[in-house]
Amino acid sequence: MKNLKNILLGCVAVTGLYSCEKDLDQQPTDVFSDANAFLSISDVQQGTNAAFGRYGGYANDMYASALLSDEAKLGGNNDGQGALTYRYEFSSDNTTGADVIAAWGSYYSLIDQCNRVLPKVATVPATPSEEPRRNILRAHLIGLRALGHFGLLQSYTKVYDPNDQLGVPLMLSSNATGLPARNTVGEVMNQIITDLAEAKSLLPDVTPADFTDTVLNKVNIAAYQARIALYRRDYDQAIAFASEVINSNVKPLASGPAFASIWTDQSANEVLFKIRYETSTAIGSLWTTLNGNVYIAPSDKLRASYSGTDVRATAYVGQDANNNYYVKKFFESARGGRIVHLKAARTAEMYLIRAEANARKATPDIAAAAADLNFLRSNRIGGYVDQSFSNINVLINEIMEERFKELAFEGFRYFDLKRNGLPVQRLLSDANAQWAELPANSFRFVLPIPRSEINANPNMIQNDGYN
Repeated sequence: MKNLKNILLGCVAVTGLYSCEKDLDQQPTDVFSDANAFLSISDVQQGTNAAFGRYGGYANDMYASALLSDEAKLGGNNDGQGALTYRYEFSSDNTTGADVIAAWGSYYSLIDQCNRVLPKVATVPATPSEEPRRNILRAHLIGLRALGHFGLLQSYTKVYDPNDQLGVPLMLSSNATGLPARNTVGEVMNQIITDLAEAKSLLPDVTPADFTDTVLNKVNIAAYQARIALYRRDYDQAIAFASEVINSNVKPLASGPAFASIWTDQSANEVLFKIRYETSTAIGSLWTTLNGNVYIAPSDKLRASYSGTDVRATAYVGQDANNNYYVKKFFESARGGRIVHLKAARTAEMYLIRAEANARKATPDIAAAAADLNFLRSNRIGGYVDQSFSNINVLINEIMEERFKELAFEGFRYFDLKRNGLPVQRLLSDANAQWAELPANSFRFVLPIPRSEINANPNMIQNDGYN
């Protein structure tokens, strides 16, 4: 994969490089390879930390999903940022398609980092006290590799069908000069399921007292298993995995100010997995600059979906002195403007997954689905009164609407519409009539593989509609 070659050659972990000053004297300073990069468990840990950092590329999904769906609009200070993507005028080249091809390189960089470090887990020397770390490090690496492959499937393949449908290249080892063809969706998904199951089996149990949201553990892996099961329409598994997370009680739902505090990083309520940004504005500056220029704004459609007593109306959306609305989810923390952590998985999603799966399974459980929907709403909307449902289609529509409101700007809306065969339908106040709708059968629900990848790898097949 020639284009991946440039990505992969830069993927050796930044680790503790040399054991003593003598090594610096003896080894050429311009020689750095896997062989001398990983000499201890500590080195492997640092290589694994680098892999976690690369999952920050999930921000590409968050940004592209917002631009391609109906949850965002071009802001009042937009000078072209994301405009071609928003108008569905993107192609596979870096000039017009940078927003939609970014995930390709980002996820393969993550996958290659995992594949480079994995062989070292079993071979580096370790003290007796360090030995238990081997299983944990392997679990983290194969878990992250699975998340990278899943991110690629969502963006670069059609609505899920495991039967001989073109997927993405499945990479299980680091190969900077290979020219892999696309595996089937089923092959890639089987490996994702296998990797996550093994990762989970290698990790210790966690409790509310020792849970951490900055590394993979049994609970947040279950959260991803629930997300992926919903994606592949295995509703019984989606219910089981979502229930596993909810019943663990590691991060119960919050309400009112305790919920709003999530988005300024004053608390980690509900957060199951995050990427920490202590000084970086990588997430916040996608939407609004430090001086307050609004590039990408919440859509009128999204703002209108919140009632006056819904905490999300003010937790997710801000308004400046010039009456410009901005994305408040990534606006500021105590560390500074636009410096916020990336929240990649939350407990609220688990309630919505379980609700949807109960509503869509072969024998729907309307009562269970409605209970989860009502419970989530009661934690978001002041004075909320539980609703009852007798029509399954009405219930499903309400659940999808709640996903729209709850998970806005977190990387779900575009993919939710895609997996359910629904069009993007924007308000005319949000978009010119030419790009107010993306039909459900549009080829643009599958993003283009980078043109540079196609040009460099004769075995790579481009997605329909792109060159």
